Amino acid sequence: MLKYRRGSVDYNVNLVSMHEMEEAVPMTAHERQCLRNWAKSGHDIDSNPWNYFEPDFSEMNYLKARRIKFGMSHGPWDSWEYDTPVIWSKATRLFDYP
Repeated sequence: MLKYRRGSVDYNVNLVSMHEMEEAVPMTAHERQCLRNWAKSGHDIDSNPWNYFEPDFSEMNYLKARRIKFGMSHGPWDSWEYDTPVIWSKATRLFDYP
């Protein structure tokens, strides 16, 4: 798993991306703190420790993967991202688009 070195350009770009996500994506205070801890420890916000992937086989971002891991795969926060509903497949650990 890729980790950015604190103070590097990649680390700082990732923090900017994290702040943009915080402004654009509805999330609870606890989710925000978990996302910050993930990013500040040097991990890319577009990665996750559970190895969850999108249907196109790109790695799922931390926040979406965390919500699935802890049983919050669907909710009002999905409205900003998809025009059509998506279904989480536990077998493949991927979203399926109907």
